Amino acid sequence: MITTYSPELDNIDIFFSPAKALERMIGLYERDGVEQGLKADVFKPVREAWAAAVFLLGYSQIAKHQYWLRENPTKNEAPDIFAISIREPQPDERGVCREIMEIEVCEYDDHAKNNIADHIKEKLCRKAYNPFTFLLCYIHTKGQTRLIDVINGLRDIKTTVREIWLLLHLDAEPDGNFIIARVYLRDANLEKTNCQYKGNYIELAQIPQIEMIKPSKGLDRKVRFSNLGVARVPLPAKK
Repeated sequence: MITTYSPELDNIDIFFSPAKALERMIGLYERDGVEQGLKADVFKPVREAWAAAVFLLGYSQIAKHQYWLRENPTKNEAPDIFAISIREPQPDERGVCREIMEIEVCEYDDHAKNNIADHIKEKLCRKAYNPFTFLLCYIHTKGQTRLIDVINGLRDIKTTVREIWLLLHLDAEPDGNFIIARVYLRDANLEKTNCQYKGNYIELAQIPQIEMIKPSKGLDRKVRFSNLGVARVPLPAKK
């Protein structure tokens, strides 16, 4: 099967580390307060990048690859986030390989009218998604979330996305303890669907990683990084 990614990916030159997205969210909290950072619509892109960054920090521990990310330059188009991982080629591949992940983020808070599974279904009805999209549902609500209820609620879903994950805090927001849990994997049974990682994103962000990268095509079989300096990504203006 030939993979065709979203065309907006071609408009991105630089990708940032997840730690940079976390740093940006901290800057938002300091400038506008935690309440505004977590709820204001104008800061939704920053929040989506933050959620994707936390997810990627956890997912990197499962996949054993580091990831870099960038917001979709075309607003209100799927996916919200592009993420890439760089790896050395297999014997039958030419040159260093760029593995791409498209992440669509949705949020679930105390004002949601449906349960989590139905909220996700409603989200998936609004746009068309590529068959390798990861949907990430960022849970703001307090209290326990029964993963098996979400998995069962999505069992008969008709969607093109490849995987659906939840991001949950283990303490009061915005503490560093979190869990990511997969609740849907296309064409898989319950045993294969169940996948979780629990950790602290503040600690994971301390793992050494190049702050920003500019992928380039070539036939080199070794992954090589050049120092591009310090990344500066401005925050959205206050309204």
